[in-house]
Amino acid sequence: MKKTAFIFSLFIFLLQMSPAYPLELNVKGSRMSIKAENEPLSSILHAFAEQGIKISADPNLTPDISASFKDKKIENALKIIFRNLNYILIWKNISTPLGDFAKLEEIRLYTPGRKHYIKTIAPETGRLAKNPDDGSIYIKNQILIRLTKAVNLKDFRKFLLDNGLGVLGYSRMTGIIKILLPEGSDYFAILDLIKNYPGLEKAEPNYAYPVNRPYYAPGSPVKTADAKTGVLSSNPVPVAVIDSGLSADYLSEPYVYASYNSIDPESAISDSLGHGTQMVMVAGGAVTPMGVSTGTVTPVIAIKGFGDDGYISNYDLMDGIEFALDNGARVMSLSWGSETESAFLEQAFDYAASKGMIILAAAGNEPTGSSMYPASYDSVIGVGALDPEGKTWDKSNYGDSVNVYAPGFASLPVGYKGDAGTYAGTSISTAYAANLVAGYLSKNPDASIKEILTSLAESSGSSE
Repeated sequence: MKKTAFIFSLFIFLLQMSPAYPLELNVKGSRMSIKAENEPLSSILHAFAEQGIKISADPNLTPDISASFKDKKIENALKIIFRNLNYILIWKNISTPLGDFAKLEEIRLYTPGRKHYIKTIAPETGRLAKNPDDGSIYIKNQILIRLTKAVNLKDFRKFLLDNGLGVLGYSRMTGIIKILLPEGSDYFAILDLIKNYPGLEKAEPNYAYPVNRPYYAPGSPVKTADAKTGVLSSNPVPVAVIDSGLSADYLSEPYVYASYNSIDPESAISDSLGHGTQMVMVAGGAVTPMGVSTGTVTPVIAIKGFGDDGYISNYDLMDGIEFALDNGARVMSLSWGSETESAFLEQAFDYAASKGMIILAAAGNEPTGSSMYPASYDSVIGVGALDPEGKTWDKSNYGDSVNVYAPGFASLPVGYKGDAGTYAGTSISTAYAANLVAGYLSKNPDASIKEILTSLAESSGSSE
């Protein structure tokens, strides 16, 4: 009898200590479902962040949340979930060929008088996923598609809604729609389902690419950026640098022509990695690589496309390309790459090139001879690296990804995730080559690709 009473008491204790069911939260367009019992607010907010919604909240708000319902309008649902809390919803209207889609862009929870305490809450699991078959990296729960004129738009919109698929964005430049899958979906099964839809032109993952990590030489002297006293040429050609952004300390420099945050267009540009700031300095002529004296002060459009995780997605990159074109960039510097090919990305570069954009990309810092992208696309000039003596750097990639070599060592006043000093890599050679191209085009605005490559080869002393 005592044993039975003990087991019953233990059962009641465990029942009280554990939630009756695990947290379930899913957002589908303007509607949502939730199943939560005594869940901490922080868990609820992280779950929203996993759905691609920006979350900003006062960390001192710590109530437990209980709610259970299906397919309720988000506005009505949040009145229940966040009862007795102060919050603001920020919506974005996405206009597509399928019609308009309302997307909940951000949720802000605050305490009156303490809005300055609000902090951004990031997804707990990160935004990246890896294809086990080919090793490619992509943004989880996101697929990019492009429709043909043969698709019945009304039927396809219904297809999306019936399968719980939302719309996150639409690129006017490429005609690409960014699709959101429900959390926990069978990603590749849904990708195949979409690919087989009649009349669809193409569907592929929203691929992501890592920043080219430069090599650091500890103990090297640090050179101060010297473009503060420089003067732009009489016919300056803007260079777009799509990278990890630009530190706020350098936004007022004379070579910074414009800036943009393609990850979060409503937020100011920043740079937690330092790589983008380094490349802006080199492309703008504030820092000249070791072993050369040529270079001009060039206006730079700094575009933040990489997140704090060091990856840039196809969609954010295409958004950055569109901004660069709209703001007069003639040259584009891309100091990164991977072995993953993307038909959508290649088409985006082809489009930019058709508008007169000269695109340069890093060939990579491993001498494998493997094709790297975007450097290997036909519309892109792949750049390898030279050492300070003008010889091919022993860690520079070679082969089809390299069209030209350029100096790849520089003493920089900003570090990459660390100290200032001397860095080496095809990242630097790409940014410097972009500076040279801009300088050449300022004097020869109608130059052909062949003439540009010849000029680069003469400037660097080495080419493929």
